[in-house]
Amino acid sequence: MPRHLRRRSQAVTLALTLTLGLAAGLQPQAVSAAAPPTVAATVAAGLQFTWDVGFLPDGRMLVTERPGRVRIYDSGRPGAALLQTVTIPSVRAQGESGLMGLAVDVDFAANGFVYLCASREYAGSGGWKNEVLRYTVSSNGQWLNPIVMIGGMAANTIHNGCALEMDRFARLWVTMGDAGNESLAQNRNSLNGKVLRIDRDGGIPGDNPLIAGTRNAVYSMGHRNAQGIAFRPGTDQVYISEHGPDVNDEINLIVAGGNYGWPCYTGPGTAYHTAGCTPANTFVNPVWSSGGSTIATSGAAFTYGAQWQDFNGHLWVSTLKEADVRRFALDAPGTGLAAAPGTHFNGLWGRLRAAASGPGGQLYLTTSNGGNNDQVIRISPATPNVERISGANRFATAAALSQAAYAGGATNVMVATGRNFPDALAGSAAAGMNAMPILLVEADSIPAATLAEVDRLNPQKIFVLGGPAAVSEGVRTQLQAYAATGVAERLSGADRYATAAAISGEFYAPNVPAAFIAVGTGFADALAGGPAAAMSDSPLLLVRPNEIPPATQAELSRLGPQRIYVLGGTGVISQDVAAQLDAYTTGPVTRLAGADRYGTAAAIVRTFWSRGPGFVATGQNFPDALAGGAVAGRNGEPILLVKGSPFPAATGQEILRLGSVRLFMLGGPAAISAGVETILKKLVGTP
Repeated sequence: MPRHLRRRSQAVTLALTLTLGLAAGLQPQAVSAAAPPTVAATVAAGLQFTWDVGFLPDGRMLVTERPGRVRIYDSGRPGAALLQTVTIPSVRAQGESGLMGLAVDVDFAANGFVYLCASREYAGSGGWKNEVLRYTVSSNGQWLNPIVMIGGMAANTIHNGCALEMDRFARLWVTMGDAGNESLAQNRNSLNGKVLRIDRDGGIPGDNPLIAGTRNAVYSMGHRNAQGIAFRPGTDQVYISEHGPDVNDEINLIVAGGNYGWPCYTGPGTAYHTAGCTPANTFVNPVWSSGGSTIATSGAAFTYGAQWQDFNGHLWVSTLKEADVRRFALDAPGTGLAAAPGTHFNGLWGRLRAAASGPGGQLYLTTSNGGNNDQVIRISPATPNVERISGANRFATAAALSQAAYAGGATNVMVATGRNFPDALAGSAAAGMNAMPILLVEADSIPAATLAEVDRLNPQKIFVLGGPAAVSEGVRTQLQAYAATGVAERLSGADRYATAAAISGEFYAPNVPAAFIAVGTGFADALAGGPAAAMSDSPLLLVRPNEIPPATQAELSRLGPQRIYVLGGTGVISQDVAAQLDAYTTGPVTRLAGADRYGTAAAIVRTFWSRGPGFVATGQNFPDALAGGAVAGRNGEPILLVKGSPFPAATGQEILRLGSVRLFMLGGPAAISAGVETILKKLVGTP
């Protein structure tokens, strides 16, 4: 049937009750235009020249101190406990040099890599040099196998740069100052006065620019002393904050091969030391400059998420000289400002060094006052939430989800067996797209919680997923009385594969944007796929590990999808099956997979979501995730998977990347334990 049943969730405004343990955020919410109220709190104190901040997938906070220490705290919450101190050898901390930038690998869950930028001197270093180091953090917290990724850059008491960030393509970006020798910034043979870009193994990316006929780690040049790097959310734009001499601190948008003019020019073409320089119009102008004086711009970070209201997507830059934070609203292209900069937290904590994004999209600052008086400060625009949605059993949990998400009723409802899951898995994509809850039944009876919820919803029509062996004819007949039209339509086939095809045939016309393919003999890898398929207006179909069943083949031929996503690794869906799927689309066949079900869910989420809230379900039993998938898909939000112990690092890394300020746990403590809840609260930055 065509999509006349489709009803998008934003057409309905629903009230949610706190008795279900929910915040109003389960529904898509309109954001009023306003500056957010913020709360500042000290996370850690008694530190010495704190420089940078990063977070691990279990919520632990890393803080660098310039004398050469990495402090590790149990979370980024106020009063966090200090767990460990790692001393980096051979750090020469003199003036502004020492241990500075920090970055956690975007695939830390798989490789355990943490990167540091430090000024060091030791036998064989060639003197006092700046280096980028890579450590492997083991599961028991040991920092192992230090490797110099790139080194030999001149160090000095000033102008070391040493900001680090890794982008979504696993490229490591490094700012390197001119080390007090301004001529190095225009010297193509020096790495000083440059922005560098390398692979996680220290190699040179093949798409680094050719500059003066040479491709190496240099991505841009003509920089004085950049101490902040930030990636603009929703884009691949890279910005740096840079110290000027006595004029023109700068915010620069980095372009491949760009020359930003130091020391020839500062700001928008202001002459400085122009001897031997080309004209001003041959250099890249800044997005912003401070003009006739400096404020000592240092760390930089973007804020993101609806909790930041009018400040969503703004760039925040810490200042040392002015002891405040400047906020920049960029224009749409990102090449200029949409409004005058704002000034925040003026003089509250002294000199401010870092600005970093943390759990829940909150802003973290560090001070640089010395004397063991430095601290890490968290700026929160809203109180993050981790809420639990649950009932006495799987049937009651599905009903609780429905009641929370559809407080005003639903036009149509899907019903599936709560004892086996392929039918609900295939239905979750269609349910999410068409704003229908999924409720669960026994094969031969309707649990009281389900019956009460169907009665409350007062649907026009009910879709029963699966044949009589899954949901009996007696149950279907009983459900008819609860549909306003008296229709409880069965969508089924000879087996689970044909049932999935029948669901697809009911709700999707040919030329769909995509088809999502999951294995029909196990369900874990596809749990996160339902919301992604719903958000993409695309069906979810089932295959065997080594075969495409005839019903699936026929439905793919009818649909003619523009592309196909294969959910799970080759141990789940073979490479032969993936190759055969190529015949059913004119577009790409893309496999989304991780090392396990948790990694696969994370890979799916990383592909389809950039920021925002989400749902969390156990990866060890599936009814909660299947019922939740329909709601998540309707809201355009992801589902991630957890287990008791150890907490999946891939899940933690995704929650941090999403900057989730709100998570809904699906199921009771037997499904998601109190210990897991504690870790989730760290990852969203609850008080």
